[in-house]
Amino acid sequence: MSIHYFIGIKIPLPAAGKMTSQRDTWNLESHRRHPLAEDLHITLLFLGGDPHGEIHAVAEALAEISHPPFELEISGVAHFGIPERPRVVYAALEENEQLNGLQGKISETLRAFQLSPDNKPFVPHITLANKWRGQDVWEQLPEIETDHFKACEFALFRIDPAGTPRYIPVRTYKLKDGV
Repeated sequence: MSIHYFIGIKIPLPAAGKMTSQRDTWNLESHRRHPLAEDLHITLLFLGGDPHGEIHAVAEALAEISHPPFELEISGVAHFGIPERPRVVYAALEENEQLNGLQGKISETLRAFQLSPDNKPFVPHITLANKWRGQDVWEQLPEIETDHFKACEFALFRIDPAGTPRYIPVRTYKLKDGV
């Protein structure tokens, strides 16, 4: 199996811990995977594998992106899939032009490479549970406290499916004021 990569924003541990603590009270036996607080993130762009050996050049290109830090706000819980059997349950984020701008800069930067990034529309979210087990039909989504945190960096991550944590930063990029 080849190594897969993505670019994302790691959720600060205090906010991630609050979200996973709330999620753990929901009794989500309906889903196989419940990410650890250390693994919570917002995927800016899923890259998949590196068939042409470009990941080091990608890491260098990402270092050229300039973007200021910004605040993000959790607005509630949402899902992907049908409501009664959601394949992914996630913390939704308030619409944020700064987040969309950063994601756009990353996408544009990576056009120069032979990677095959995910081309689905960008839906900013923080996965709280996934891998539907096929039981316990849902009647409604649980609630989560709204919260906010500052995005001060983004990272290129390598996925380690068997590891803990599951998402390993390859390189981290600081967001800076005044750029």
